Amino acid sequence: MRRSRAERERRGEERAAARENAVRRRSLARHRSQTPAPRLTRLTRPGERSGHELSSAHFQAAYPAVAEAGLGPRGVYIGGDLHGGSFVYDPWLLYARGVLGVANTIVLGMPDFGKSSLTKSWLYRSRVFGRRCEIIDPKGEYSQLVRALGGSVIRLAPGGGVSLNPLTRLGTREMREGLLEAVAHAMLERPLEQAEAVGLVAALAAADEHEAGEVCIPHVLAQLRDPSARTLAALDLGREAARERLRDLALALMRLCQGPLAGMFDGPSSTQLRWRSPVVCLDVSQVAAHSSGSELALAITMVCATAFLDAQRASSAGEAQARGEEPQRTIRVNDEAWRALPVAGLGEYYQAAFKLARSTGVQHWIVLHRLSDLDAAGDAGSRRQALATGLLAETGTVIVYRQHPDELQRVTCALGLSDTAAARVAHYPQGVALWRIGARAFEVRHVRCARERELTATDAAMASREPGGVA
Repeated sequence: MRRSRAERERRGEERAAARENAVRRRSLARHRSQTPAPRLTRLTRPGERSGHELSSAHFQAAYPAVAEAGLGPRGVYIGGDLHGGSFVYDPWLLYARGVLGVANTIVLGMPDFGKSSLTKSWLYRSRVFGRRCEIIDPKGEYSQLVRALGGSVIRLAPGGGVSLNPLTRLGTREMREGLLEAVAHAMLERPLEQAEAVGLVAALAAADEHEAGEVCIPHVLAQLRDPSARTLAALDLGREAARERLRDLALALMRLCQGPLAGMFDGPSSTQLRWRSPVVCLDVSQVAAHSSGSELALAITMVCATAFLDAQRASSAGEAQARGEEPQRTIRVNDEAWRALPVAGLGEYYQAAFKLARSTGVQHWIVLHRLSDLDAAGDAGSRRQALATGLLAETGTVIVYRQHPDELQRVTCALGLSDTAAARVAHYPQGVALWRIGARAFEVRHVRCARERELTATDAAMASREPGGVA
């Protein structure tokens, strides 16, 4: 009887694992922990004895608190485990095995120690496994990789002629309402009052009723400035009183249609967008370049771009479920996320997106410099800081490249590291990171081939490096 494809794959993986174990056994047979001494006689010192061979499991017990045995042979190859063997990783497989409770990942590290190189390699290699990739790029450095993968780069810029409608009806009502509230909160720099929150939801519902085509930000804005009977009934106010209560909210949303955000999120989505490409990159570097002294415009852009991708993703997941299929597994990279977290209202939005990851098959891949970037999202003890720090609770994998000594205590406490592991993190060379996967820890050296070095380089404007450097 012909074996099923799954059975053939399982047997192939077992054979690969057996071959790797055989190689390790032969390696142990050839190498000893110290040079064997000659046979003991009365002329030798009692302390000289033959080298002692032991398994990696026993060695882990002898040198605890840093690393564990590997995760098995299935997944995307990352590089070498510093304590022996190769290291592979696949959050969806680990979730199925119960090792992880969620696929979301946070990458931490000082500049120039390997965060971007790992992120790009992860995307590049994951395409072999059929993963879809979505990137929000505030630095404009993913275009070469995306084109190499046959993807589409969508550049958002003031007056650039490309528009994304974050209120597209492909998303759920809750997603659309959540976006409007997060953006209004950010623009007002305060939480919405009760009348404003109720009025915003009613204005969106009224716009949905009155508009036959796409509902955009200006349609909601019009409903706030001239409330419909539905909005007035929800607020239990007269027209003039309602307009006065909703005035600040309307002015806040108006800023999405003017200034540095004009033309990007205030109209129907551009028809030429290839958002169904296997790799989609939303390049917002022009917004970042014009955000002088304030991160608000860039943060709003990143959140609106995320909302657009979430809506498209929800639609695709619904179509897959209707066909009896699983949603396509997707990697969503949000580089430079620390620039949006300090903006009021956006921590809530990101946490909500993290919570939806299980149902939509998305791995959120967030890149930060340090854990204190989460602390900087609000005043000590504030709700904003608690929400940003709460992202760790919705994260299954934390990857830590070299950290400044001032950050070590924060990392140690947050991740439950030992003093030994923390001390090593402070001195990691380029390309080496501590991977905290669920409750397990690994020290991994990221390895790249020549082609990947071309696609993942991030320091083209700087002097070229010696061979072997990690961008």
